[in-house]
Amino acid sequence: MVLGAVLLLSACAGVVTRPEPEPVIDSRPVMLLDHGRHSSLVLTRADRSMVRYLYGDWRWYAERDTGFVRAFPTLFVPTRSALGRRELAGPATEDNLRRQIPVHVQAVHAFAVAGRRIDRLDQRLDAHFADHSEKSLFNAYYDLEFVPGPEPYTLFDNSNHVVADWLAELGIEVRGNPIFGRWRVPNETP
Repeated sequence: MVLGAVLLLSACAGVVTRPEPEPVIDSRPVMLLDHGRHSSLVLTRADRSMVRYLYGDWRWYAERDTGFVRAFPTLFVPTRSALGRRELAGPATEDNLRRQIPVHVQAVHAFAVAGRRIDRLDQRLDAHFADHSEKSLFNAYYDLEFVPGPEPYTLFDNSNHVVADWLAELGIEVRGNPIFGRWRVPNETP
């Protein structure tokens, strides 16, 4: 029964719909980074610098306890979550991102989003960092600073679900269940 559920869930995908262009002058790039089984999000700030955010299990990401046995608790019981962040230099191009991010990036999906939406999400996540800065931990492997996340990490509230929520805050529709990071962006030009 568990095997059947896992196989069914593995077919799940998040289908991302490009937002309708808003009548704004200040639209900026947002990049969904598909790392294979998980994802992260890069926001472009008004000064054209960028910031990458990632959500995941605290022990896996912040402490880099990534052994095979470690994966099981994250599948079956809520664990402590981590919110990761790193500021990046512009410009917001795929090549520039790949040079600055030390881990594998399977695909980069770029979207134009109104600056006010980006700023609102960035300010909210930045405020969470400020509120938890005394508990921060830097992980050189991921080149990210981590603070405790706001909610427990679970299979059904993992990095892909949180990134889908962030995309929704930005006005980008996500349909389906991106539980294992299978992102599809229809009409995307390679």
